[in-house]
Amino acid sequence: MIEIRPSKVKFNEKEFNNFQKELGINLPKEYIKFLKEYNGGIPELNIVELQNEEVKSFSVTEFFGVNNEKINDLKSQYETYKERIPSENIPICRAEGGNIVCLNIDNGLISFWDHDTELLNENVSSANSLLRVATNFEEFLSLMEPYYYNEDDLADYKVEDVWIDPDFLKELKNDKD
Repeated sequence: MIEIRPSKVKFNEKEFNNFQKELGINLPKEYIKFLKEYNGGIPELNIVELQNEEVKSFSVTEFFGVNNEKINDLKSQYETYKERIPSENIPICRAEGGNIVCLNIDNGLISFWDHDTELLNENVSSANSLLRVATNFEEFLSLMEPYYYNEDDLADYKVEDVWIDPDFLKELKNDKD
């Protein structure tokens, strides 16, 4: 398993149980064990590779926990996304680019939710915006591989064209004067 820096906030079992009771759910034991140990947390730089044509991989930036600051709080993130993701899912961590990873409360499946899907087509049902990642939370953690950035990987890439908003360019030029 990759290294995860635990949240500075200690896991609050009472708050967590209230959250489950409020939603009328029982989350999987392996996920609860993770929360008790890390209560969210920040993983080392990582990559999760998918067998999908549209999204080939993603990186987890932070896990949600109990009573963490609002941006990384499990309950707060559930409230934020509950109208945007299928009702049987809860967001458990953030992936790069404003996407999230969800846990299905009925069967434990882990899915990747790409927010661009809903932006591209308002008529796409939220269920169609989920990409299956793993059959359970333990498998999901095992799929997270350390990612080592190497500048040589980008050596052959060159910027060919850049567009700058003309109004923004004027602001930049005025700031120099």
